[in-house]
Amino acid sequence: MAPPRRRGRPKKEESVLTENKTTQAAEKSAAASKTTAKSGTKSTAKSAAKRTAKKSTAKSSAKKQTKPAKKPQGDTVFALDIGTRTVVGVLGVMDGDVFRIKDTESVPHLKRAMIDGQVEDIEQVAKVAEKVKQTLEERNRIRLTEVSVAAAGRALKTYRVSMDFDVSDKNTITADMVKTMEIETIQKAQKGIDEKYRNDEAVFYCVGHSVVKYMLDDYKMVNLEGHKGDKVTVELIAAFLPNIVVEGLYAVTDKIGLSVKSMTLEPIAAMNVIIPPEIRLINIALVDIGAGTSDIAVARDGAIVAYAMATVAGDEISEDIVRTYFVDFNMAESMKKQAGESDSITYRDIFGVEKTISKDEFLEKCAPSVDSLADVISKAVCEANGQSPAAMFLIGGGSMAGGLTDILAQKLGIDNGRVAVGGQEFMKNVDTGGKKLGPEYVTPVGIAVTACTNMAYDFSTVKLNGENVRVFDTKSLSVFELLGAAGYKSSQIMGHSGAGIKYTLNGETKIVKGTGFTPAEITVNGKPAALTTKINQGDEITIVPAVNGENAHVFIRDIVNPSELTKISVIFCGENANAGKRVYANGREVGANYEIQPLDSIEIRDIRTLGALLLQYDGGTDIADVYVNGKIEQESYILRDGDNIGFSDLTESTAQSVPATAQNTPAESAEIANEPVEVVDQPEINYVSVIFNGEPVDLPEKESKTPYMLIDLFDRAGIDIEKANSRLVLTINGSNAKFTDKISSGDIVVIKQEEI
Repeated sequence: MAPPRRRGRPKKEESVLTENKTTQAAEKSAAASKTTAKSGTKSTAKSAAKRTAKKSTAKSSAKKQTKPAKKPQGDTVFALDIGTRTVVGVLGVMDGDVFRIKDTESVPHLKRAMIDGQVEDIEQVAKVAEKVKQTLEERNRIRLTEVSVAAAGRALKTYRVSMDFDVSDKNTITADMVKTMEIETIQKAQKGIDEKYRNDEAVFYCVGHSVVKYMLDDYKMVNLEGHKGDKVTVELIAAFLPNIVVEGLYAVTDKIGLSVKSMTLEPIAAMNVIIPPEIRLINIALVDIGAGTSDIAVARDGAIVAYAMATVAGDEISEDIVRTYFVDFNMAESMKKQAGESDSITYRDIFGVEKTISKDEFLEKCAPSVDSLADVISKAVCEANGQSPAAMFLIGGGSMAGGLTDILAQKLGIDNGRVAVGGQEFMKNVDTGGKKLGPEYVTPVGIAVTACTNMAYDFSTVKLNGENVRVFDTKSLSVFELLGAAGYKSSQIMGHSGAGIKYTLNGETKIVKGTGFTPAEITVNGKPAALTTKINQGDEITIVPAVNGENAHVFIRDIVNPSELTKISVIFCGENANAGKRVYANGREVGANYEIQPLDSIEIRDIRTLGALLLQYDGGTDIADVYVNGKIEQESYILRDGDNIGFSDLTESTAQSVPATAQNTPAESAEIANEPVEVVDQPEINYVSVIFNGEPVDLPEKESKTPYMLIDLFDRAGIDIEKANSRLVLTINGSNAKFTDKISSGDIVVIKQEEI
């Protein structure tokens, strides 16, 4: 509703009056301003400035209040691929088995600050990496403090090695045991690489390894954990880079305020997203063609079996473009990019002249350098693999060179369809969030995925017994893993009891155990620690190594009194024989100082009495008299060196002849006495005919007319009574016999020696 008008004045008068009042007010104001200006111009200006500043501050404060604060990094993974031509950053999170990409950023180097993947100008590279970091921080309102990186394959060295481990004394194989065996195998590889390049000044760091295979008792196993056996074989391939490559990356991240969460090798990172373990049964080569290097990894039989590197990549093509078209390096890079986006290419040469050429003409000019690149890569892959692979993936910015896939397929002798450029469509278990990512993003995404799956390495500097130690390991480094990486053997870390000895004594199994061990004493920052204690950058660790138990040692003198051991030589039935108390190891006579070895067969032969000697030949004095040196002795007789032993008085030079008439029977003698007979000559010798060891033998009648005994045929058998691990077989007519058993004509006699 409009306000009521005043009465008694026309509108025109009101208007004039208003104008007059306004004019008067203006004049008064102007006069006042002049008066004030003379006395306080400066004061008024300051007041106005203050009012302006307050307004400005208020606006700025209002803006700050509306802008949200940056959140901590938390579980977000930040991966940087610091390449020769560009620095690529990736932000993402691991959601179960899927890596979800949140954001990406790529910034090219303004100068050639990196050569062949190696940081040359740390300051310049750090500026570009800082720009990538800040852009991702601003867009995502996040404060980045940790980064995962990867090293390129410049000066890459690999070492393939296998190592055997005795696990026969273990109940089951545990995860810690497998890790210990891997660490010891890597240490063996480290020693091998150090020895191989001992004349080089560079120090090589292990930046990655892949287990080629596990073997349990010579059977290939996918997973050893929980199994039992006697022998484990670990075969792996370890990748090494010189310290200058690694420390260059750390220098860049230090300058931009980032701590390295994990590090890996670029081809390993790419493998983890393009060729995961489930498809590594196929013989596939992956080639990361960057600007400076082409990094190669080869998979076969379920594992990564080789790494390699070629020192040619995209820069070689760019350099040819520089020489062909008289442009600078950045313009050459732009021309390569245009070739992938349009049918014509516009460029300005070093003389400032702008030109346009067709894509076909450009590719034709680049063909020789592309062919040269394909030739080097194909040869490097075949050398690493031993032959052409079944398929190949190309990644990295250099992989988009025109015609490269077809030329590679031709040189490898495989179908064109089996050489492909791997972009986002080939990434496994990766959600790009709708972003279109080319092959240059495979490696940075792989770096992030590798960091999430704990397959990357972390570099930490700690003090171990007062000395700085730099080690690569997983993000959660334990004391045990540190000590292993620093060169301590598992026996020094964990200790073990001394080895025992198992042997047999006269057929009875004996086991002698070794002594127990003294465990290692470990402290972290002055406090007692366990092998599982986690350590952090800057920690101080001390270790007094474990003292292993002593192995068991058993000597013959420990089981037999040396004073009882005697060596006596006697003659038994005309043959040399050993007597006394003697000890044999595996059939060989040994002395009191012999050290018993595992699985030895020890035999103690105690033949110090006549009875013990006869017992060796299944004989005794109960059947026939036994003479020792011409005198009948009992079994208790103690043998002496040189004794002559037999079953008759061997001291007689001849035996008494028996009268011929004594050979007649009583009937024949009576007949001779009653009537005269004509005397005829009798045979001088009678024979005892037997079958001996399968052959007929005629034994002449003894002069003493005593019957033959089995012992009488002993010398005919050719028996070596000193031969070990054998036994005598004595039979008469198929029945077991003794040396003192009598034999008659027609008997079948066997005396032979059989192996035990």
